[in-house]
Formats: sequence, structure tokens, C-alpha cells
Amino acid sequence: MTPPTESDTQRIPVRYWIWLFGAAVSLLGDLTMSFGIGWSATRHGGSVAGLILLLAAAPRAALLLIGGAVGDRYGAPRVLLASCTAMFVVTAVLAPASRAVGEPVWLLVIVALLVGVIDAFFLPSSRAMPRLLVPSAQVPRALASFQVTGVVFAVTGTAVGGILVNWAGLSAAAGFDAITFAIMLVVLFLLRGTTAPHGARTSGMFHSIVDGVRAAFGRPLTRALLITMTVAAGLLMPMDALLLPLLARDHHWDAKTAAILIATRSIGVGVVSVRILMRGAFDRPGIVAIAGLLVAAVGFAGLSVVTALPLAVISAVISGIGVGAFTGHVLPLLMNSVDKEYQSRLQSVIVLCQSLAQVVMNPVLGTIADVPGIRITGVCLGIGVAITLIGLIALSRPVIRNARVS
Repeated sequence: MTPPTESDTQRIPVRYWIWLFGAAVSLLGDLTMSFGIGWSATRHGGSVAGLILLLAAAPRAALLLIGGAVGDRYGAPRVLLASCTAMFVVTAVLAPASRAVGEPVWLLVIVALLVGVIDAFFLPSSRAMPRLLVPSAQVPRALASFQVTGVVFAVTGTAVGGILVNWAGLSAAAGFDAITFAIMLVVLFLLRGTTAPHGARTSGMFHSIVDGVRAAFGRPLTRALLITMTVAAGLLMPMDALLLPLLARDHHWDAKTAAILIATRSIGVGVVSVRILMRGAFDRPGIVAIAGLLVAAVGFAGLSVVTALPLAVISAVISGIGVGAFTGHVLPLLMNSVDKEYQSRLQSVIVLCQSLAQVVMNPVLGTIADVPGIRITGVCLGIGVAITLIGLIALSRPVIRNARVS
């Protein structure tokens, strides 16, 4: 395999599909593991669950800019290899450890901290790979293909997570995650040397971080999208790990039912992703992205009032359609807004914004869900109203309404 050539500009290169296979398999393990941690944490109540998820997001937020700079300095593939190795070790150790001592809060705290640190280096480099493996014009389709594949694996992963957790608790989920990261290590070994070198050591680490932040916030469109995405992420991203498990417990559903609810939400994301994969992004991606927020708000409002599982599934799917439309158009706009040499640093800023939002909102939402007069249904309704307001404010910005994928 060789770096991209001019002939590659009309199609997605094979090397991307090889990477996508490994990324999707590791995603399957991550979703299984995330469900296991989330379900184990919610056993101790909403406040404790929110705190544990905060402890995963906090070290990630603290180290993300360094992780992005390291990815651009040494190359995303190298950093990915080191991160996947570390994650394999953690999950391989967690499997027997959780079987031996159970699932106490202290063990969940340690796992959350370790995963947060590893993610700070893994996520920027992993998210930079599509931009390094495909031509700029194919980035929306490449990201859509990942979302489509992710939907299939999300449905499978959360279902597998529910079955494994019901069967053997967190230890089974951790062992399964270790296997998927071992597969990802094999894929990274096969892809060595297939991306054009993008690492640069022309400045010190601090200046590299500053340059990356300046590149991320240097354009009005990028800045507006980052702000909108950050505010929305604090309300949307806790859905799978915190909100839906709490909603399931509030309705007295078991782990398998909660996993089905989480998995079917991904179907909505897949509907939009398939359209982008087949026909490319919509002509007005900024408007479509914000419309997605309004659709997601409808789904959250539905979750706040329905009690029957089929209606809850429909509401979850609607929210997924909205989230898919939002992320499927915002992320390509952001990714193509900077040069390849800044990709890991841009992704570190994106994930940092999302992580900071989660650091604030996970414990807030978890605590509010424990309030007797509000509970989780009130939280879902409040999120629906807030997302609507965010979408309307963003839609008033001309730079977002007129955005194009270049």
C-alpha cells in the first residue's frame, strides 16, 4: 500500500476500509465496555454514576491538547498503536480483577480514570485518521461510512453488552473489549507505512498546542460550530451511558431492555449516515445540522412522556436521526477547515470541548435525576427544551446557515 495519489480522489482508498474494519471492531468492544461501566455505576444511584462518568471525562479533558500535539508530532498511527496497547492491558487486567472483587465504586473509579487518560491520546489520533487516509472531497462519505458501520456495531455492541453484563457482569465486558483491541493492534500493524507522514517537530510542545488551538478557533465558521457543538454535547452525549440506563431503571426495565433501547437509538443515526454515504452531504450542511438538533429535541421530549417500551424505542430512534444529521454535517465541516498537519490537534480541541461539557453536565444531570419531583423524565424534557433553544440560536448565525463542505 502507498500514500494517496491523484487517482484516489474519485474513490475511497482500500486502506481506509481496512482501518474502518479495525476501528469498528474496537468500537464494538468500547460500546460493550461503556455499557458495562454505565450499568454498574447506575447500580449505586444517579449521583454516583454521574461522578464516575465525570472521573472518566476529567483526565481526558486535562490531557487532550497534549494528546493532540503528540499525535501531530509523532504521527497518528504511532500514537494509536501505543494507546491501543495500553487499553488492551487495562481491559485484560480488569476482567479477572472484577471477577475477584466484584464491582465496587473504587474499582469503577480506577477504571474511569485510566480510560480517561488513554482516551486523551487515543481519540485525537483515531479521529484524525479519515482525513489522513482519504482525499478531502471524500471526507463526508468516509465519516458517513464509519457512522453506518458504527450503527451496525452499536446495535450489536450494546446488545452484546446487555447479554454479557447479565451473564457475568463487568468482567465479561472487559474481556470482550480486550479481544477487540487485540484485533485493532493487528490492523494497525498491517497499515504501517500507508499514510503520508504528517508529524512535525518544528516547534516545542507548548507552541504546538497553541498553534493547534489557534487553528481550531481561527475561522468564524469553525468557532461557531465548536461553540454550538460544545453546548449541545453536554446534553446529548450523556444519553447512552447515563440517561437511558437511568430511564430504564425508572421504568423497572432490566439490563437487556436498556441495551436494546440504547442500540435502537443508533438506528436513527444510521438512517442519516446511509444517505450521506450514498449521495454525499446535503448542499446546506449547516442548516441540516441545526435542523438535526430540533429533531433530537423531539425525541427527548418523547422520552419524557412515554412509558411503553415500543414508544420509548421510537422516541430514541427520532433522537438518533437528529444526532446523526447534526454530527454527520458538523464534523466534516470542522475536519476540512484546517490542513492535515493540524488534524490531531483539531480533533483534540473537538474532543476537549465535548469532554468539558460532559465534566459539567454528567454530575449535574445525574443529580437532578435523583430529585424526587423531577426524576429522569423531567431531565429528558428539560434537555428537549434546551436543545431547541440552542438550535434556534445557532440557526440565526449566517456563518452557519451559509456553510459548505469544501
